[in-house]
Amino acid sequence: MTPCYRITSCWLIVLCSLVAVGQAQPTPCADAAGFQKMDFWVGSWRVVGAGGEQAGINRIEKILNGCALLEHWTSAGGSEGKSLFYYNAATDQWKQVWVTGNATAPGGLKEKTLIEEHADGSLRFQGEIPVPGGGSYLDRTTLTPLPDGRVRQVIESSIDDGQTWNTAFDAYYVRDA
Repeated sequence: MTPCYRITSCWLIVLCSLVAVGQAQPTPCADAAGFQKMDFWVGSWRVVGAGGEQAGINRIEKILNGCALLEHWTSAGGSEGKSLFYYNAATDQWKQVWVTGNATAPGGLKEKTLIEEHADGSLRFQGEIPVPGGGSYLDRTTLTPLPDGRVRQVIESSIDDGQTWNTAFDAYYVRDA
């Protein structure tokens, strides 16, 4: 046996021993604290604009044993988007990745982080959207569970580092029967 082989074998034995001894099984996401924060949004929804017009339909499902949420959005005009919401227990942080069929356009691809939680259960995600040629703007989404079971979603953008916000989307999610 060459010295190199013996060293490699020793490290392999040490590594295998560390894995086998005293390592507790991780808690399943469905049972771990933090993963249920967005459960109010899980379901199939009819989405109605603040003015009462049909904005689209949305289905939010728990996937991967409760470790993430997958959003399936279809606007009233037929455009689609998908979001993956996930929780990192090590950092105690929720994140969102949003992708549309027009991901090369500003807003067609978004990455946001949960930045605020309010007493009413509202969750606010925010990210920075780069624009072609340089620069960026802020984009935020606020999800608010309402007492009647609906959820309000407001999406806003800011071109002045959050001094002022323009509403791009304001709608109510009504559960499908």
